[in-house]
Amino acid sequence: MATTVQILRCSTRGSRILFQSALLRNTSVGTKTTFGTSSALTNVFEARRGPFSPEEKRGKGHLMSASTHWKVERVLMISMIPLMPAALFYQSPFIDHAICTAVFLHGYWGMDGVLTDYLEKFVPWVKPLWTVLSIIAFAGLVNFNYNDVGLCKAVQMLWAL
Repeated sequence: MATTVQILRCSTRGSRILFQSALLRNTSVGTKTTFGTSSALTNVFEARRGPFSPEEKRGKGHLMSASTHWKVERVLMISMIPLMPAALFYQSPFIDHAICTAVFLHGYWGMDGVLTDYLEKFVPWVKPLWTVLSIIAFAGLVNFNYNDVGLCKAVQMLWAL
């Protein structure tokens, strides 16, 4: 019974390695199953619950704490509310760059959160790839604003079709 419960726990968490190691292990009925070294692999899928020190909350290599980052995201989100109508009525290079930066940062931080929460444990190279792609995309948007009609005018021309 205990072996079956351990196998079901491993398979529902999506860990094929743990599932195979549980199947290959010889345990007799009625003995308690211990995973020994496999318990370290099981802990990869479990979230650690606090209390966290300020260093742990900040993380390695981060410039600001999580609460400060959250506040900056909220300020950016609220600043987009008047920026969108302003882009429709007053078109200028400043508004183009402001819209481009705000929308891009909003999308970047959103996808970065999704990648960090759900994919980074299993695909560790996804964050550097996302950063490189984001830099290239932002450089393309800035180039489009500087050398072409600009983001607001392009959206207006698209709506005119």
